[in-house]
Amino acid sequence: MRRLTAATGGVAATPLVVLFLLNLVDEFDRVAFGVLSPEIRDAFGLSDSGIVAVGSLAGVTALLAALPIGVLADRVRRVRLSAVGAAAWGGFTVLTALSPAVWVLTIARMGAGVGRIVNEPVHASLLTDYYPTTHHPRVFALHRMANPIGLASALAVGALAAVFDWRLVFGLLCVPTFLLLPFLLRLREPSRGESIDPAAALAASGAPRASFLQARKILFGVKTLRRLWIGLPVVGIALITLPQLISLFFEREYGYGPTGRGFVTFLSGVGILVGLALGQKLATGAFVTGRPERLATYDGCAIVGIGVALLGLVLSPWAWLSAVCYLLAGIANGAYQPNYFSLVALVSPARVRAQAYAWAILWLGVGALIAPLLAGVGEEQGYRLAIGILAVTLLAGGVAATTARGSVRHDAERARAELTGEAVPQPVPAEP
Repeated sequence: MRRLTAATGGVAATPLVVLFLLNLVDEFDRVAFGVLSPEIRDAFGLSDSGIVAVGSLAGVTALLAALPIGVLADRVRRVRLSAVGAAAWGGFTVLTALSPAVWVLTIARMGAGVGRIVNEPVHASLLTDYYPTTHHPRVFALHRMANPIGLASALAVGALAAVFDWRLVFGLLCVPTFLLLPFLLRLREPSRGESIDPAAALAASGAPRASFLQARKILFGVKTLRRLWIGLPVVGIALITLPQLISLFFEREYGYGPTGRGFVTFLSGVGILVGLALGQKLATGAFVTGRPERLATYDGCAIVGIGVALLGLVLSPWAWLSAVCYLLAGIANGAYQPNYFSLVALVSPARVRAQAYAWAILWLGVGALIAPLLAGVGEEQGYRLAIGILAVTLLAGGVAATTARGSVRHDAERARAELTGEAVPQPVPAEP
C-alpha cells in the first residue's frame, strides 16, 4: 500500500483501487466475446464477417455514445455516472448469455459496450482531478493495467468454454461488477481542475457549464488534440476489434481452438503490462525533466511499434513467432496509453476535459466501421493480408501523432490559464 500511495503522490489510493477494479471486471465481457467469437458465430449460423459486424456495430454504438457521455460527465456527478455505466454493462452481459436470436445478441453487445465506454472519459476525468499532474503517468498506467490483467481472463474463458457452453461462461462474468458497485458509490466527487489548483477549481465549481458547441470550439482549438486525433481511427481498430481479428486469424491460419486462442490473448495481456510499465517510466521522465512535448513523441512511436509488430505477425510462417509478435504489439499498445492519457489531461481545459477524452473515443470508433471490411478481406483473401493492411495504416497514424509535440507546451499553459484566470501565454517552440 505504501508503494501505491507513493505512486499517487501521497493522495489516498482508494479511488484508484476502486476504478482499477471496475476497469478490470469490464474486461471479462469484452475478452470473452473476442475469444469465443467462433463459438458464438456457429451458434447463430453467422459468417466471420457477420460475427465481426456484430462486435463492430456494438463498438460503433458505444463510441457514438461516448460524446454524449462526455458532455454529461462535464455536467453531473461523475461517480454516479460511473455507477450507472457499471450496472449497464453487468446487466447486458446477462442478456448476452440469454440471447435467443442474433438481433437480441446485437442489442446485448451494444448495451454492454455503451456501459463499458462510460469508463473511458469518466474514469480518466476523475483520476485527473484526484491526483497531482506529475503523478498522472503512474496513476494512468496503474488504472490501465486492469485491461491487460483482464486479458488473463482469456485463459479461464478458454478453459471454461472447452467444458461448458459459452452462455454459462457469460452468465458468470457479471457477478464481480455488481459486487463492486457499493464501493464505487462511496467515493467522493472531486472538483474539476482540483489537481491543478484546488482553490481555483473550487471557485469554478459553481460557474455555468460550457455548452456542447462552446466545448467543441474550445477543444478543436487545441492544436495538440487535433494532431493526436488524426491517427486515432486506425488505432481504434487495433484497440477495439483487433482481438476478434486475431482470434479469427489464429483459427484460420493455424487451426487454434478456444484454449489456444485464449493463450494468445493472454500473451498480449502480458505484453501490455510490460508496455504500461515502460510507458509510465517514459512519461514520468518527460514531466521530471520539464519536457512534456516528449509525451507526443512517445505516443506516436508506440503506435508505430504496434504496426511494426503486426507486420511481423502476418509475415511469420510459424504460429509461435506470430504469437511473439502479438506479444510485442501488446508492449507497444501498453507504452502508448500512459503517454496518451497524460497528454490529453495536460492540454485539455478542466471544465471540458471529459469531452476531450470522449472526442478521442469517437475517433477511435471510426476505426470500428472499417473492421468488417477487414474481416471480409480476411475471409476472401486471408487474414494475413487484412491485418497487414491495418499494420501499414498504424505506421502512418503513429507518424502523425508525433507532430503534436510542437504545440504541447503552449496548449498546457493555456489549459492552466483557463482555470486560474491568468493571461494566456504566447506559443513557445518545443525544445529539440
